[in-house]
Amino acid sequence: MDTTISKASSVEYELEIHATAEDLEPKLKDALKEQRKHMDVEGFRQGKVPLGMIKKMHGEAIGYKVAEDFVQEAFEEEVEESDEVDPLGQPEITALDYELDEDLTATIRFGVRPEIDLQDVSSEQISMLEHDVTEEDVEEEIDRLRTKDADLLPMEDEPAAEEDFVNIDLQRIDPQTDTPIIGDKDEDLSFFLDDDRLKEELREALVGRKAGDEFRVELPQDLHDHGPGGPDHDHDDEERLYEVRVNDVKERDRPPVDEAFVRRVTEGEFDDPDAFREEIRRQLQESFDEQAREMVQGEIIDKMLELHPVPVPESVIESYLDSFVKQVEEENDGELPDDFDEEHFRNRNRRDAEKQGRWMLIRDKVIEEEDIEVSDEELQEFFAEQAAGDDSVSAQQIEQFYRQMPQMMERVKQQVLSDKVYDLLIERFDVQTKTREEFQEEMEQQHRSQQSVAP
Repeated sequence: MDTTISKASSVEYELEIHATAEDLEPKLKDALKEQRKHMDVEGFRQGKVPLGMIKKMHGEAIGYKVAEDFVQEAFEEEVEESDEVDPLGQPEITALDYELDEDLTATIRFGVRPEIDLQDVSSEQISMLEHDVTEEDVEEEIDRLRTKDADLLPMEDEPAAEEDFVNIDLQRIDPQTDTPIIGDKDEDLSFFLDDDRLKEELREALVGRKAGDEFRVELPQDLHDHGPGGPDHDHDDEERLYEVRVNDVKERDRPPVDEAFVRRVTEGEFDDPDAFREEIRRQLQESFDEQAREMVQGEIIDKMLELHPVPVPESVIESYLDSFVKQVEEENDGELPDDFDEEHFRNRNRRDAEKQGRWMLIRDKVIEEEDIEVSDEELQEFFAEQAAGDDSVSAQQIEQFYRQMPQMMERVKQQVLSDKVYDLLIERFDVQTKTREEFQEEMEQQHRSQQSVAP
């Protein structure tokens, strides 16, 4: 067997393989013997069929499988067990020329890690949100819980306010004939007038109306997709005439923040309103800190990608696309939807796969240069955090669960590694802390700027 390794690009190599028929003969013979063990041919005892007959019947398929295995073994010997190159991702057989009892030629393309020169980021600015939960934040959350827990009380001869509940019928009217359009009627539609999904035109038309009111209103054609107010499958810009009947109007009766309310919304965990408020504050702060960290991590990734425009091996991109497809399967009970267009899906998600692959390469380079490792103590801290607040399971039980599944345990280690990389880079970047108000104003300015330059 002769092999040659050549450089196809800065991140891809090719292994060319040439093997003679004599090189493959022992493996082909072994494969034919293995096939004979399972063959039952009339006139011959089990396992005694002549190899020549087996070769004549199944030789082509068996030979091709032998050739594929031979190529894979050659890759393992010449590349994976060699110190010359470090393969990355799944290798691809790009050419395989083989006929039974003939010589074999094949080409395998495989990715390698690109050369990455990590840049100095000390002068690069990133934003980090800092926000201490206020009394107003706590009251807003409690008010949200009160609204969710509210009873609905009928309103007799009272007009609907902006937060009230309504039940309506919608009948589309033909403006040319001033008659109802048969089959275009929605009955018993119920919703709150402060629902964000509600079209503003319908909301404005209903505020101030009473139960029993009937009126007509022109509404956008995209009325019925997400409940009252979302787009349907027509795409014209016409407004449509509707006759609306208000069947019912109810108001929310929000409960007071007393012991009974606290017990209900916490399922008995708390009954003291003051302790409940402190728990709300703690949860809000924890949630905000987590969101702030996710945002700064996103900024770090974007900035590192901008500073390190390194090429990504095709094998790495394909591996991420494979994982995206696998996720779709998992979300659909282990099967892809019948109408799933995988080629379109992969093309649409290719840029994201390349981005994730590039960040993985950069992250790994940081880990290598900084000699970052995960200690047992750090794993213990991770499992302790997972168990925090859950009395039904201990950190030891969670750790035992993960250790029973090596792949899951590896994911944990990679997550802890990533957290350590983020922590290190946060220290290296020029971090500008901003309040939530400052950040929102900055986002609004960017939005206005984008709108001003849009065609």
